[in-house]
Amino acid sequence: MSAIMVVHMEILDRSWLPSYFAEVPKILADYGAISLAGALDVKSLEGSTPPPGRIAVLSFPSLEAICRFMADERYQTFRRAREQGAKTDIYVFDNMVKHGELV
Repeated sequence: MSAIMVVHMEILDRSWLPSYFAEVPKILADYGAISLAGALDVKSLEGSTPPPGRIAVLSFPSLEAICRFMADERYQTFRRAREQGAKTDIYVFDNMVKHGELV
């Protein structure tokens, strides 16, 4: 079963972005991650929580693959830079959707 990672990010300092986006996709690829969606211009249709400054949705082969990516030693420098330069909420879950059906 595939797993989904949804990243909500409020970028506070952009200095870490060039190296992060130059290198992290290579590490993600080693874990079978596929970027499904991403945007900087997020709007809210419902609810009172302000939308994030950036959102990304990635698909991984499994939750285990997500955990291995997050723990990968090559990612840790980039992770620390992200944690210092942005407020981030990351949600992960097993993808229960098959062929576009609602669950």
